[in-house]
Amino acid sequence: MTKRTVLTVNLSTKETRVLKQALNNADTDTNLTSVNINQFDSNKNSFAEVALILVKLLDNELANDELLQKAKLHFVHSPIIIITEREFEAGIISCYDAKNVIDIRPFNPVFLVVKSIKREIESQHNKNLLHQLDSQFKNETYRFDSFIRHTEDGVALIHDNQYITTNSAYKRIFNIPADENIVGSSVREFSNPNSHTSSENLSERNLNTSLDTLPDEAVLSVLIQTRNGDSFVTTLYKTHCFVNDQLCTQILIHNPDAWSNVDKGFTDLRTFDHETGFYNKRFTVEYIDKELTNQEPFGSLAIILIDDFRHRREQHSINYIDEVIRSVGNLICDASSQNNILARYGDAVFTLFSNSLSRSDFLLNCQQVLTEVNNTLFGDDSQYIKLTLSIGVSFIDPRVTTSKQLISQADKACDKACANGGNQIHVFDSVTTPLTVIIDEEKNTRLIQSALKKNRLQPLYQPIVDLSEKTTENYAVLLRILDDNDVHIAPDHFILTAEKTGLISQLDEWVLSNTIKQIREASRQGLQRRFFISVSNITYRHTTFIETLVNELKFYNIDASLLVFQISFSDVKIEPALLKNFIGVIKKECGCQVALDQIGFSQITDTILNDYSVDYLKIDGSFSQNLNNNEDSQNVIRELVEVSQRNNVKTIAKSVENANTLALLWNMGVNAVQGYFLQEPSDRMRFDFDLDH
Repeated sequence: MTKRTVLTVNLSTKETRVLKQALNNADTDTNLTSVNINQFDSNKNSFAEVALILVKLLDNELANDELLQKAKLHFVHSPIIIITEREFEAGIISCYDAKNVIDIRPFNPVFLVVKSIKREIESQHNKNLLHQLDSQFKNETYRFDSFIRHTEDGVALIHDNQYITTNSAYKRIFNIPADENIVGSSVREFSNPNSHTSSENLSERNLNTSLDTLPDEAVLSVLIQTRNGDSFVTTLYKTHCFVNDQLCTQILIHNPDAWSNVDKGFTDLRTFDHETGFYNKRFTVEYIDKELTNQEPFGSLAIILIDDFRHRREQHSINYIDEVIRSVGNLICDASSQNNILARYGDAVFTLFSNSLSRSDFLLNCQQVLTEVNNTLFGDDSQYIKLTLSIGVSFIDPRVTTSKQLISQADKACDKACANGGNQIHVFDSVTTPLTVIIDEEKNTRLIQSALKKNRLQPLYQPIVDLSEKTTENYAVLLRILDDNDVHIAPDHFILTAEKTGLISQLDEWVLSNTIKQIREASRQGLQRRFFISVSNITYRHTTFIETLVNELKFYNIDASLLVFQISFSDVKIEPALLKNFIGVIKKECGCQVALDQIGFSQITDTILNDYSVDYLKIDGSFSQNLNNNEDSQNVIRELVEVSQRNNVKTIAKSVENANTLALLWNMGVNAVQGYFLQEPSDRMRFDFDLDH
């Protein structure tokens, strides 16, 4: 039994010493901690693991009332023993009677106080053991039920030649309709008493082996005939058990097609999370990848994170937390469309995928999940807790080529929802967009139009540090809109609307003109600054953007190679001919450079780099996150570095957040880095690019 803390309040030093000695003599494994009434408020967090409170009353009744109220308030679930030297009448004792006051007695004789303490400590220990066994039983039962539901081996429980229960696989094996209720019906599947269990002369038998002829607790080879007349040989195991005091026969029958025919709907048990009974991460990835192989793939993915769950884990037992996670999963399942695929993706993370709901209906489904969790108390009678969710959503579109890309997009949106305080939904589209922003599209359109008209646009600059070349300063250009109070409005509040309405082209042209002016100004100061600006595929479809570029370059007479256009790699899949034409113009006729962005989700080949005349590859920021502990991300980056070096193309890693990641990227051969570890985006360009300093 682990040591438990007994908190004594208002005991004298002598009384504390006597009690401690008596507890030691009685072999009670306790820690005795003494406090006074004033310490309740100041040291509340220090008493988180108190098992028992020993309160010595004072002579003042009002002070005693205050003392007990504080004790009950701060230690809601901790039992209290009251120590007093006064004689109490029945009415006075009832005033102190409460659920957590378990005893009232004088300090002497002290051995009786020790007995009260020892009795309560042992009671708590036994309750904990009972709770652990009960939780273990629930968990094992849950795992077993999950196994029975999802295994492709048939399981049946039979009493008096009638079915008590069967799993879905049992019905599939015998070709029994899934919606047919056979519980309580006679067993028709085993009806030939003259059959034998050996595999000889199988062709002479038309009916299944009788259960009465099968020996118990032995693996047997049997001939199975389904209801539609098909036959096959498999193995069967029969045993007896008691269920509700009834002697039953339990059958386990192997399905030989269990792992070999995915088209029949058989599912590998390895794709299930046996703690919750839902699908797991592996299934999510495989299911999305299968959807992406369709000629016209369609789908919506939500990553659902339980907010602040690490803190919850620190406060509660493992069994309590596991039960809460299951409850959250069941609630999400109940609030979701029947055809949605729910999976447990991580410790406190679920995924929800649909290839049947429209995007708007899927978002409404996510909102329903958010609302249901907000309106639910989780836990048990010992303590209920309120939870909230952060939900990130991404949609399959022509730019998405792998499950990893779709999941990464939803993950970024979920991170943004969490960073903004949680209890909200964000949608990924170039940037992560709050659901409320998507709904209020008219307002956002007016915001963009007003910003363009009143010139309330502001560029921010984030340094891109070349790890070998020091002569040129590199900056990524990020656009913000200023509100009426000159406060930045982040792109996740307007980019999606800008792309949908076509206003993105005007924003791109503004960034282009402003950046060219910055290059000219830097040249006048004797500085060589290269700027990376993003351009939408909506923008480069129009000739006006090219015309603006050509005219601006001629007018300001700058070194065009200091202007790098960032283009999403997914554009290669959408309109390759249009993209090649655009790149050809800006490189050959204008002398600018090209960077393919959001790299890492699909394979980059030598042919792609040559066909699109690429100068830079910008590795998606999701590969830099937790890089030191992620071998898959490391392998992706190594492959990118290898192919880029063969073609004299530079690699840039984004979202570098710490020194360890920077050092690892350097050792892997990445040319340049960008991220908050170096500097957050700023309206001023004052970064020291000399890393030797």
